Amino acid sequence: MSRPAESGHPRTDPSLLADILRYVHANGGTCAIAESANGYLEQDLKLAGLSEVIDDCGAQVLDLDFADTDLVNITGEEHYLPKILKEYSLRIAVPAASKRPGMIFSNNVKLFVGAVPRNRYQLGDEAVDYRPRIHLNLHRSVANLYRSIQWYAPFHFYINGGLAVDERRGEFRFPQILIGSDALELDEYVLKTYFPGLEAPEYLKILAEY
Repeated sequence: MSRPAESGHPRTDPSLLADILRYVHANGGTCAIAESANGYLEQDLKLAGLSEVIDDCGAQVLDLDFADTDLVNITGEEHYLPKILKEYSLRIAVPAASKRPGMIFSNNVKLFVGAVPRNRYQLGDEAVDYRPRIHLNLHRSVANLYRSIQWYAPFHFYINGGLAVDERRGEFRFPQILIGSDALELDEYVLKTYFPGLEAPEYLKILAEY
């Protein structure tokens, strides 16, 4: 939800996210939707048709690009993690699976690149819309960012489903909803089941050896 969905670039499935909000609300819980969206998270959620269910369920909307952070050092690499993540007793990740041309596979583990404020990951004086410091050593940084989150404010569940995209066959929908507590294990399963023949990205290999 860092940007609106577009053809060939799906985002978190709105129907799946709405079902999660309703389930938590029906069981007496309260939710927050968190994403680094450069100030556009509420607008992006509105474009996805989620405003009504967010209001009905009393969910908060937290744009993590403006969050206070703590500095965490993992294997010599520094990461800036939103303090507000620690305020929630249950944390759920709901990514969209994708392998787009020229990009690396993205699902559960890589999701956390979108959980850190982009202003902390700039290089030089001219700010850009992405996080260039992570791209200096992309796979190492993705792996370390995931390790940092798991140490600092670990996520309890990963829910995968809805629209996905594979550069070889285009967009497709998951035939089922997958729920797991291990991001690495679920990423490996999704790769094997829905992206057959695609080699596991280096960041998953790094984590598997960790």
